[in-house]
Amino acid sequence: GREKQSWIASGVWKDGAEFWKKFDYDSRIPLYLKFSILIDGVSIEACKELLSNLELRKKWDSSFFMEELDSNEYYRTVHWKLILPAPCTPRDAVRLLTHPKWAAEENAYVMLYNGAQHPDKPETSDYIRMDTSLGYSILKQADNDPDSTVFFGMGNNDYGGWLPYCVLPYAASRTMYNLRDEMKKGYRDIYAKDKHQ
Repeated sequence: GREKQSWIASGVWKDGAEFWKKFDYDSRIPLYLKFSILIDGVSIEACKELLSNLELRKKWDSSFFMEELDSNEYYRTVHWKLILPAPCTPRDAVRLLTHPKWAAEENAYVMLYNGAQHPDKPETSDYIRMDTSLGYSILKQADNDPDSTVFFGMGNNDYGGWLPYCVLPYAASRTMYNLRDEMKKGYRDIYAKDKHQ
């Protein structure tokens, strides 16, 4: 097979965020993307709750929509929809998503996901169905700041449709900056309101 590529800087870097890509042409899905982004002003516990509580997430997240289909003590099956920046067509996927798990040796919350199928969520013409392999999200407290969180993630996804690999890192970085900004606003709106009730 062709040689594996090392991680290469990609996307738009600002505010301490980093985005990387690599290709493994022996893999079923050759493109891998990973990121690191600071969610300043949002603690790790609040960040975990804002990301993993799907009912709470509906109140602030306009890029990623997740509907729980099934759940057990280890993971849940979710229908996952992604609104990409114009002019890209929205994507969707069915995924197995683990519940956040505290990894004491890393001082971090870890969530894993993988692609799946579900009889209640067949492909439709409204979205392009993504092919998803294993990915992860990791939340760690920011260095020397208990009120901020560093959000790490890696995905191995085929976004389908006509979306060149050269465009994906830039679309992904724009989406993640939007997620960060909306999460910070959601945190202020939801938690500030709770404190004053």
